[in-house]
Amino acid sequence: MIRQRLVLQPQQVEQLQNFSRINLNLEQQNYLYKVLRLRAGAEFIALDGQGSWWRAVLTEDVEKVEILEKIPTNPDLQVDITLAIAMPKANGMEAVIRQATELGVRRILPLWSDRTVIRPQTNIGAAKQERWLKIAQEISEQAHRSYVPQIHEPQTLKEVICKFTDAQKYICVTSKFTPHLLNTLLNLEQLPSKIVILTGTEGGWTESETNLAIAHNFQPISLGDRILAAVTAPVVALSIIAAVIESNQC
Repeated sequence: MIRQRLVLQPQQVEQLQNFSRINLNLEQQNYLYKVLRLRAGAEFIALDGQGSWWRAVLTEDVEKVEILEKIPTNPDLQVDITLAIAMPKANGMEAVIRQATELGVRRILPLWSDRTVIRPQTNIGAAKQERWLKIAQEISEQAHRSYVPQIHEPQTLKEVICKFTDAQKYICVTSKFTPHLLNTLLNLEQLPSKIVILTGTEGGWTESETNLAIAHNFQPISLGDRILAAVTAPVVALSIIAAVIESNQC
């Protein structure tokens, strides 16, 4: 039986460590009772977004939920994937967050680059970041993921390029003489435990940005002969990575 999923807030996770019940906030009450039309006695899966699930049941008190037991989780991808993406135009980040969450990414790092429309150090606002996180939570529930991706604050390429020392690192470029991501992954003797993938904005990375990434051990890779949109490239890259990982898990 497939049950509905609900991502808990940090204070609720802390609450259930000491009690067998948690309090629902108004938004959660509305979702469970009015949107899903559940009633007292209905069970659902409560998750903390960090890999833990609990079987929960609604009570006669609409504000309270009883936690029945901790349950084994469905596995996410066995490789920790970070997507660092130069922020696309308009609402492109929202589309990327939705699809990247479905494809199993563990964290998303929005980047300012030389060609992003949003200039470096621009304040994107707490409301937009909250919306990005809310999208990740909603899609995680729908996709039955064990983890909710972390959505980091925007940073420059220079700020993040040296942070990953224990991962297999790739940067997507458009050169025809660059090896394809699929072939690169298939040629590995063993899949790494962590992968970082860099994708550019409209117009791609500048030569200086690509050289900076290479200097920090990012391997240039191709996603094919066609030029992909800024919101398409990360989806293609993550689809390839997920397919290779899952084929190795079989």
